Amino acid sequence: MAEYSVLIVDDDIWMQRILSKSLQSYGFKNVLFANNGFDGIALAVEHHPDLIILDILMPELSGIQTLRVLKTIKSTKGIPVIVVSALSDTENLGLAVRNGSAGFISKPFTRATIYDRLIEVFGREKLMQIAKGEDSIEEFENIDLIKPMAEPDSRNLQESTPSQNPPSALSKDVSKFNREELLEHYQSDDKKTLESIKKMLLKNKK
Repeated sequence: MAEYSVLIVDDDIWMQRILSKSLQSYGFKNVLFANNGFDGIALAVEHHPDLIILDILMPELSGIQTLRVLKTIKSTKGIPVIVVSALSDTENLGLAVRNGSAGFISKPFTRATIYDRLIEVFGREKLMQIAKGEDSIEEFENIDLIKPMAEPDSRNLQESTPSQNPPSALSKDVSKFNREELLEHYQSDDKKTLESIKKMLLKNKK
């Protein structure tokens, strides 16, 4: 039986409990918690959850900034992220979508709202598999053994193979980051380039 996991990144403990209870009822039995974006990034890299719930308003590193980093790191960019916020204006919704969010939930919300977002992200059939704890076989059905691997996108980070950089090692690097240095990279949108993030995230691996 598969054990699906979710990472909840929110500085509000009460909100963590509400989200955890709802998500566990839909099959995400393994719940990870982070009170800030820095810890959220480290946990995502180390545990590679099936889903990330991310609050926008957090101290030091906002949810949008955290989302940008998650979608830059090779091992976490494919994890679906649902952004949760009391800020339901179109600007924040647009930022979340442009930076790779798979969905958006406005506070206050109901259990039905969470269910609707999960359906949008996973689809009804996949969500039923998650609820039953069934392994997904779709990745094996879609493997093409003859088709060569696509060339990596030059816009993405250049990273070593997984054997050279296991998730746990990268997680340790993330946890060592100087927070002031990380924030410096996010003072203004026009300075947030992939190259600067790459240097920041990989410097401790040298």
